[in-house]
Amino acid sequence: MNIRRQPIRPLPVILPPLADELLSSWIDRHAAFIGVSGRRLLRHYLIDVPSVRDLDLSLSRRHAALLADALRCSQYQVRSMTQSRGGKVRSGLVAIRTPSQFCRACAQSHLRSVATRGARLRSWMEGWRITCPVCGAALEDFRLMTRIVRADPGDAFLARVDARAREGEQVMHRASWQHSGGCAHVALMRGLLLPQTPRAAATGTPARRLLDVVVPGSDEFFGRLPPGNWPCSNRSLPLSVRIPMLAGVAAVSACPEYWTERLIGAAARRDQPGMLQCVGALATADRAGPRIPRAVRFRRLL
Repeated sequence: MNIRRQPIRPLPVILPPLADELLSSWIDRHAAFIGVSGRRLLRHYLIDVPSVRDLDLSLSRRHAALLADALRCSQYQVRSMTQSRGGKVRSGLVAIRTPSQFCRACAQSHLRSVATRGARLRSWMEGWRITCPVCGAALEDFRLMTRIVRADPGDAFLARVDARAREGEQVMHRASWQHSGGCAHVALMRGLLLPQTPRAAATGTPARRLLDVVVPGSDEFFGRLPPGNWPCSNRSLPLSVRIPMLAGVAAVSACPEYWTERLIGAAARRDQPGMLQCVGALATADRAGPRIPRAVRFRRLL
């Protein structure tokens, strides 16, 4: 169905989009170039949204058509810069307002030009990233305090799981483009932080996390992290926590049948149904299997 609209006057100057750039960032850069706010520029084109960032998370057909005319590009290009599909965010790990992490090399490169200053990349908002898809550099936590108290990048444990974590990053990236938005993988990433069932011999000591079953040594590593790395939010894990988490995702998603019995046996009784559903769904995730409810949540992170 064609969308009827009045002809509009495109922007006089079109700034080239940057690799991996968010639509909101591209719009804000055009607005800054002509000396107005992003929302004012949108209102000029009859697009009224609470914030420019909302277009990344929910872009209507009408708004896509208007922006394509204003920016002299295809609607496909406009949609490809967002983080939504069918009006919904693809993954529960996409940050809503504040970036989870950033690439220092790309940020410094953007600062060198007035036209690109302040640009924001999609990967900075994605809670499964540990490397920049543009330049390949390691990402840094966005929060200053988390950067100050981050784990030593040369930690022996991080070095041991680094290659596996990068595999997990690619698994999460591919899953985010599935019809289900990678909900099974998101649930797994969260669920691996759940505590194991308490053992009589370990009474009075903190319960180990399920991740330690898949990535031995992860609990000892978490015990060495400064307090500033905790607590974690549902949408964002500090990079020090995310790296071993992604290594666990890579291992379980590569052979979910192997890990089903081991994870269910280690999980607390209340978490077993959700974990069973989560790991079981991974076997069909590549074929865009059924969406699963968020049965696995962050109940306890410490």
